[in-house]
Amino acid sequence: MNEAVERVVAYLYERYDQPITLADMADVAILSQFHFARTFREVTGVSPGRFLSAIRLQRAKSLLTTTSLTVTDISYRVGYNSLGTFTSRFTKSVGVTPIQYRSHTQADLAAGSATCTGPDGRPGRDRTELGSMAGWMTLPPGSEGLLMYIGVFDGPILQHLPVSCTLVHNETAFQLDGVPEGEWYVFAAAVNPDEPPINGHGVRAAHLVCREGPVKSVRGQTTMASLEMRPVRPTDPPVLLALPVAIEGYAARQRLVSTV
Repeated sequence: MNEAVERVVAYLYERYDQPITLADMADVAILSQFHFARTFREVTGVSPGRFLSAIRLQRAKSLLTTTSLTVTDISYRVGYNSLGTFTSRFTKSVGVTPIQYRSHTQADLAAGSATCTGPDGRPGRDRTELGSMAGWMTLPPGSEGLLMYIGVFDGPILQHLPVSCTLVHNETAFQLDGVPEGEWYVFAAAVNPDEPPINGHGVRAAHLVCREGPVKSVRGQTTMASLEMRPVRPTDPPVLLALPVAIEGYAARQRLVSTV
């Protein structure tokens, strides 16, 4: 079944800018719509529609930072027939509007984080009234020197901004402060900081990824979590690979809030 899902994933990356229905995807997989939808979610962790939406938004982020196309043009180029729908979904996913996202360079985003911790592990402000998460990452052999993006999200899909996030360079231990009570999902992505950014954009390709959850956070306590990092698979959804962008979007939102 993985082969059928991989065929569909390749199809989505190739034709994301065109109208695609569940029936179209099921035909590519050579499965019934019901069986395909269930199998796709089991393999990727998200629904076919969410996967397609994530591809479109990822492409939009790239176009926003590498071209001078208008937001309207970009929305149509990535498969949206409505500028309002595109703007709403982009803002909900990234945390800032397309125009705000474009206005921030990679350096601005990195410098704008008010609450994410940096490679030194120090939080941006005191959040001791909330809970925290800490733990370690298990890496495959030969994975030294990677930069790890780690974030806490409210669901199994990177649809909103992280409630807490951190960067860890060439280490396996991590701590995430300021996590409210409740059940959360921990995402991690590892990039090689020495590699050039993708298409001139500030985000580098993820080599290792991990998703853990739900993990329960308790006020005033530190919840331990173990993240087993693994190589990226063809069926990994863009929402997982977009963790660096999500954290940078979080930083951008903090910068915008601090200036009003």
